[in-house]
Amino acid sequence: MSNGFSPRSIQRGLSLIELMVALLIAGLLSLGIVQIFSASRITYQTQEGLSRVQESGRYATQYLQRQLRMVGYMGCGSDSERISQVSFVNHLALYSATVPGGDTVDAKYRFQRPIQAFAAEAVPVGLLDSAPKAGTDVLVLRVLGDDSVPALAINATNNGSTELDATVANPAADVFQGTGGASVLYALQSCRSVDVFAGTLTGNTVTAQGTTNPNVYRDPTVTNCGAGGCPWDFRISNAFLNAPPASTGGLQLNAEIHRAEFYAFYVTDSISNPAVTSLFVRRFDRSGTTLGPSEELAEGVESLKFSFGVDNTGDGQIDAYQSAGDIQNASGNTDPGLDNAWRQVLSVRVGMLIRSPERASVAPGPARTYTVLGATVPTADDGYVRQVYETTVALRNRIFNS
Repeated sequence: MSNGFSPRSIQRGLSLIELMVALLIAGLLSLGIVQIFSASRITYQTQEGLSRVQESGRYATQYLQRQLRMVGYMGCGSDSERISQVSFVNHLALYSATVPGGDTVDAKYRFQRPIQAFAAEAVPVGLLDSAPKAGTDVLVLRVLGDDSVPALAINATNNGSTELDATVANPAADVFQGTGGASVLYALQSCRSVDVFAGTLTGNTVTAQGTTNPNVYRDPTVTNCGAGGCPWDFRISNAFLNAPPASTGGLQLNAEIHRAEFYAFYVTDSISNPAVTSLFVRRFDRSGTTLGPSEELAEGVESLKFSFGVDNTGDGQIDAYQSAGDIQNASGNTDPGLDNAWRQVLSVRVGMLIRSPERASVAPGPARTYTVLGATVPTADDGYVRQVYETTVALRNRIFNS
């Protein structure tokens, strides 16, 4: 006699306890998967942010180092040597303009001051096309380009007393790229003197435009040629200028043409990502004598600071590191004083605080403070990766008096 139950009927269905246990196990597995995914995502974002910060930091540091090492370079001599021997002439008086503060020359053409810096709040009008970020520094370099072309002959009288012709060896060289027949800024240098001027290239001849008058920077060390102004390449005798090499007793001309370059480095709002600030550079238009639009170099630069190693005693050794404001104020803010003060700079410390373009974490936390060249830079704990980069660049053209 059967009681109506069978082993098959006993195995049918699922008890509530079994269902709850299964749901609990599934929930724990899902939670673990979500946590693993979240941790992996945060790790990826952190690594990506750190990678972007390191990329920007390396590029910005190397770019600034490369440009700073050109400070003081004037062909086969340094700027300290040239200007101390009164063998440097700036012929850009035609490009002078009245600017605030009583200066009578446009700051971008002041080539006897190859390096200079300003606090963001004290930048001369016209140097930048965007307002620099408050609390940062602006670095200005006025240097000769490292590319050069030999000058085969120089004629200072062919076009009268106000112009100069220089025959060059290779008019297709990089020195002349982008000129398009327009007047651009060049430097004619030999082992005796340097002339900075605006000129045009026609065929293989560079013709200087403008005047024989020296600069109008009121610097007595470079404007002592008398009321008539400094002639072209005035430290070289007329035998070098207006006669073939044979008449110089076998001496060669040994002169070269360089581009005269201007760089202004500063931090302002990024073009590609308005949520961050970036390092920008502004320089001369390659086809003219005016400044072109600023170029974005490195994204995420939040702070840019400079400190300058100054030789106050003239013994070739750094006596102290000073800020841009310290140097400006110590010179009495006069042109000759500033020229001399900035020529005492032998090295530059560069400090940057760089932030990742994307968040690595959204977890809130306490605000953090970073130190950039001794200056505190407070930031919010907003989930971004940040890192400080500092480096010291020796101005070897000055230190070794090359």
